[in-house]
Amino acid sequence: MAIKQSNLLICCDGAYMRLIESDIFTNAKQTPEVHVVGDGDSLTMTLCDNPPFATTFAPWSSDQECNDLTKAVRYAIGLGVSRIVILGATGLREDHTLGNISLLAYYATLKTIEAKPLEVRMYSDYGYFTPLLSSSTLSSFPRQQVSLFPLTPGLPISVEGLRYPIVHHVFSQWWEATLNESIEDTFKVILHGDGAVLVYQTHVAKN
Repeated sequence: MAIKQSNLLICCDGAYMRLIESDIFTNAKQTPEVHVVGDGDSLTMTLCDNPPFATTFAPWSSDQECNDLTKAVRYAIGLGVSRIVILGATGLREDHTLGNISLLAYYATLKTIEAKPLEVRMYSDYGYFTPLLSSSTLSSFPRQQVSLFPLTPGLPISVEGLRYPIVHHVFSQWWEATLNESIEDTFKVILHGDGAVLVYQTHVAKN
């Protein structure tokens, strides 16, 4: 499980409550470094005063111009993180789901403390989203299900290594580049211009 394999875990305040309720670290030999970010509206003072494991509470932010997920990403960058895996951002409410997924393209524009591009990916129970701002070759496996969601109107896209090839095509609707399938161990997404594309890949191959 990704949470148990992490050395650093940054939680939005509501997610921190669910982390505690899950008892995921019960009997664990060690826990990751845990930080909590947000406006604090989902936490009780008792919990803040007596957390069940070592926790750093970041100063609460009342900034309503960005959501707690974005606050957590910016906080991680401030800690020197260069690669972020986002978990638990696609459940509970569909409007939150769409908002959080769309934010991936913005996060991909952010820079690390070393002024390098931030690497970010969002995982769900069934697959994962990767934002692309330039042509990229992605790891895959045969029969992995792949969908592309072009976010920039008028951006021509090509794809190599998928069952249904795409050659310099401009998509006008999100659904038009979905439900493709990998046929190799990698595939390439080519952006013919400046823009952003979200790539979704399933965890397991199609039966």
